[in-house]
Amino acid sequence: MLLPEDELKTRTAARAKAWCIICFGVGLLLTNYPLLQIFNQPQFVGGIPLLVVYLLSIWLLGVVVLYLLMRILSKSLD
Repeated sequence: MLLPEDELKTRTAARAKAWCIICFGVGLLLTNYPLLQIFNQPQFVGGIPLLVVYLLSIWLLGVVVLYLLMRILSKSLD
């Protein structure tokens, strides 16, 4: 039987892993054809095409979210 502290760490690790899978799925959806077509417009943000801004924003958001999840996961495994 796990101690309450160990059980909490196990649950936290399982949740972090589940969120990683969810983030992967959301990332696939956000870089799929219909959304890319919405942002593929002849508009510019600060001189940068809107599609490039969208893709870089999705990439940066993904990196930040996965970094936070990995910190949670590493703390729960220690």
